[in-house]
Amino acid sequence: MHKGNPMKKGVLILCLLTFLLYACSQPEPDAVFGKEAYKTGEKIPLIFSHDGAPDDVAALVYIAKHPDIDLLGVVQSYGAQHPGASFSTWSVFLYDVLNYDSARMGVGSEVSMDPVRNAFSDYLRDGADRFWDQDLPQPAGAYVPEDGVQMLVELIHASEQKVTLLVTGAQTDIALALKEDPTIAGNIAQIVIMGGAFNVKGNLYQPSGKDQNSSAEWNIFVDPLAAKQVFTSGIPLTIVPLDGSDNFLMRRADHAKIESSDDPGLQVLSGLWDMVLSQWGDEFQIWDLVTATALTNPELFEWKYDGVDVIADPGPTHGRTFQLNNGAKNSRFAVSANNLSIRKQVFAILLEE
Repeated sequence: MHKGNPMKKGVLILCLLTFLLYACSQPEPDAVFGKEAYKTGEKIPLIFSHDGAPDDVAALVYIAKHPDIDLLGVVQSYGAQHPGASFSTWSVFLYDVLNYDSARMGVGSEVSMDPVRNAFSDYLRDGADRFWDQDLPQPAGAYVPEDGVQMLVELIHASEQKVTLLVTGAQTDIALALKEDPTIAGNIAQIVIMGGAFNVKGNLYQPSGKDQNSSAEWNIFVDPLAAKQVFTSGIPLTIVPLDGSDNFLMRRADHAKIESSDDPGLQVLSGLWDMVLSQWGDEFQIWDLVTATALTNPELFEWKYDGVDVIADPGPTHGRTFQLNNGAKNSRFAVSANNLSIRKQVFAILLEE
């Protein structure tokens, strides 16, 4: 009778025991992402890092109006904008339109960490720098930008409560901050990210000139190396990829809900949505706003808990995100979303109902 190789059996048993030990040592998801991760009754201290896209405007309005968020700072990040060029308009929007005077504002890196300089088109980035030609008031003061990376380090260290980061652009400035001072990881509750595509195709469409890459999503693609460093940092991650956000659409009926408002922030947002609808048709995607609701209402999403990583090697899969199938419980990505409930939540906050 063939009894098999006892050495192979021993290796298999050792591997199984190692996996079980790892799985059992992982914290339960509720301990990482649940309400007990924050002090009861206190607002969530938040730093918002964005790349200036139209959906970032909506996300910032949502954040500024949300009663459970304490916005500590805003970082103009690499991606759909030139961070230094966009600072003047975004500072006016934050301070003079939304009247959010308590938040600091910084300018992040102008280039990616990844030596392959993937970038949005200049046409798109120039539009973001001009705040999409929306009417804004004259600045009430002389707003001077801070260094975005240094500001991140200072704000995270200074907070008595663990800070949450909402990143809806490239991961560049977060990765640079972790490189400058790795100890900040200990005071970060989680990083909420709009980016990636795990079980769906990417969105590098033909006009980008990158249509041979069918797997990457733009926010990750513009700096895959930075994304890889953040994804593998060990910091709790909540990721809203295209899987959980691509099919949420704003429509003309949604625009009608805010177009008659006399709220300054909603007036600007209404003008922006009118422009987008005129260019894109009767509906448009708004990924970053969906991700902001995942920060405040994660129960509106279905989550997959697992380790995640990014392909940082140049080639046709540069920037592709994938799961590690290792059972990790301190990172999760959305596989679907309750779009009806998300829409109700968004307008409850925007209209302060």
